[in-house]
Amino acid sequence: MSSNDFGQVLAAAARLQELVPDAVLVGGSAAAHHAGHRVSFDADHVVADLKSRFDEVLAALEDTEGWITSRVTRPVMVLGRLDGIETGVRNLIRSRPLEVEEIRVGDRTLRVPTLAEIARIKAWLCLIRNATRDYLDFAALADRLGEEEAASVVGSLDQYYVDQIGPGGRRVATQVAKQLADPRPGDLAEVDLRFYRQLEPRWQQWEAVAAACGRVAVRVLEGLVTK
Repeated sequence: MSSNDFGQVLAAAARLQELVPDAVLVGGSAAAHHAGHRVSFDADHVVADLKSRFDEVLAALEDTEGWITSRVTRPVMVLGRLDGIETGVRNLIRSRPLEVEEIRVGDRTLRVPTLAEIARIKAWLCLIRNATRDYLDFAALADRLGEEEAASVVGSLDQYYVDQIGPGGRRVATQVAKQLADPRPGDLAEVDLRFYRQLEPRWQQWEAVAAACGRVAVRVLEGLVTK
């Protein structure tokens, strides 16, 4: 897929949101839109109340020309293809609504997280998924935000993911900052950044990604200590 074809991903995402009006595009495509550091091949969306109207959403998709269902996990996930683009619809895992903005894609409107929100989501995913792509996206998004603002975003994670704090009440922001300070993604050995999704040259060395994450982590931890 070329960078021009990334527009097809966004077009399919915008079409899906006409079928599911409160869906929000997240994941790599939202990160790529904001940071412009790579392309993305799929479109992942979240819906705040998918659990309560799963059958309605599934029916809307399956009644649509160009949609093919691949996998259904009731009541939290639908995977398929829309206009040839791999597409997912998942239930939002946190209770606080996403902070979103609208962009124009042709004659359609597409809802995406704000720059700060997608950076927040990617920081959270670094903790719970620990995948190379999440650190990569976070580093590029933090670069776009600026290190100080990126640190503020990570430092506020407890306010956004308060319902995800586990036993013992460990702060989400502290856990994420420690993860960013010494990133060790489980799939790093399987990912060659030199050939990864038309990635910008500056991010094709893992050391550059890790260093960018580490600089933000230092600011976060320093800020938490002073509170």
